[in-house]
Amino acid sequence: MSDNSDYQNDENFQNQWFKHDLTPPPGKKVISPVQQNIENIKKYAYDAFDKLDTNGNGFIERDELLAAFEDPAVPMKDKSYIMFLLNNQKEIADAAVEGSGVQEDGISRVDLEMYFRLVLSRLGY
Repeated sequence: MSDNSDYQNDENFQNQWFKHDLTPPPGKKVISPVQQNIENIKKYAYDAFDKLDTNGNGFIERDELLAAFEDPAVPMKDKSYIMFLLNNQKEIADAAVEGSGVQEDGISRVDLEMYFRLVLSRLGY
C-alpha cells in the first residue's frame, strides 16, 4: 500500500478516529473529569492518612504535619499535599463534627470525607 489514497478512501479507517462509544458499561456511572480528579485526590488523601497519623489516634495533627513536611525523605508531591492540609486544616476539620469531643488540632477521616463532599457540592456535583 504505497498510495495514501487507499487509506483516505477506506471508510473503516477514517471512522476509527471519530468512533467513540461514550455510553458507560452496564452498571458503571459516568463522571466528569473534575469528579474523577476529586476521586483521585480523595484516594490519595485516604492512602496518605495512615502515614501522616504517626501517633495512631485517628487524627492528623499539626505537629504530625509539620514533622512530615520537614522530613527530607518525604517526596515533594506529599509535601504539597501536607502544605494543603496545613493551610486548610481548620476548614477541613470544621467540615464534620464527630461525637468524640472537640479535636481542634487534628483532621479525621470523617473530616476529609465531609470536606470532599462539600467541595463537590460547591462545584455542583
